[in-house]
Amino acid sequence: MFIALCCLLSALMLYIQALTHAMGAKRWGVLGLLFGPFILPMFFTHKRMRMLKAQGQTSVSMLVR
Repeated sequence: MFIALCCLLSALMLYIQALTHAMGAKRWGVLGLLFGPFILPMFFTHKRMRMLKAQGQTSVSMLVR
């Protein structure tokens, strides 16, 4: 029961995050449903790689948190 709830919450979180970052929400939602929170590092890495590719190699970015 706990594992299913974790997978469902991970899928929902990944779906919303992928929508806000224009990354293919259905795919990340399904991956979150199948693998649960174990897919989070892959998601964050993929998001960062997309950002770096969009900026190019010569630009400088300042991340404000």
